[in-house]
Amino acid sequence: MKKYIGTKTVQAMPAVRKGGKICMPGDENPKSLDPVEDGYMVVYEDGYESWSPKEVFEKAYRIAETAVDRMHIEWNELAEKLGNLNAFIESKSKKLPTTIQAMLHAQNAVMQDYMNVLALRTTLMETGEGGFSGLSFAVAITLLERGFVIRRQGWNGKDIVVFKQVLAQINGAIIPKMQSLPYRAKELIMSGEAHIDYTSQCLIYNRKTGRADSWVPSISDVFAKDWELVVE
Repeated sequence: MKKYIGTKTVQAMPAVRKGGKICMPGDENPKSLDPVEDGYMVVYEDGYESWSPKEVFEKAYRIAETAVDRMHIEWNELAEKLGNLNAFIESKSKKLPTTIQAMLHAQNAVMQDYMNVLALRTTLMETGEGGFSGLSFAVAITLLERGFVIRRQGWNGKDIVVFKQVLAQINGAIIPKMQSLPYRAKELIMSGEAHIDYTSQCLIYNRKTGRADSWVPSISDVFAKDWELVVE
């Protein structure tokens, strides 16, 4: 036989059962010597209704009424899966081909990043407080690529930030007026293609002084896990 995993979404509310009768909240319990059983009245996706004992129901289902509820469920499921993955990597992965080992470690890192983002988002939605920090370089690069401003918590001062310049083409009508280019560079450009294509480059910018320099991450930046989003 093969192993299967089932997933289904139901609606439910607490209900007791006594003497075979299901009583919803507010109902009067039947007057009998039968024991009262705590449980839930369950409505399945196809409209079928049934009663489930409390322990059985709560073991199988988690409340998912709000986005925060669903994020808690997802985080807990990921934590269990990550624990299993870590155990497998430690105990059995060394016998596997190198490519598979690399994939397992990459999966581990991506899952940790995702869990961190999910936890930060959950906290912000629950409390209205908290930022987007403690990020790996992998997440930081994604934010840069998509137009957000970032910095490292370990940098001196909060005024130093990094952002990626927007792709742009500077045509021949603008180049002669550019203050950022020396005269000989303008001549050289105008004698050739007469345009500049700005591609992938990042600036490190000091908000206090207005100074901007081209930025290339150092090796410590690459392995740091203290990146954060700058919003103000």
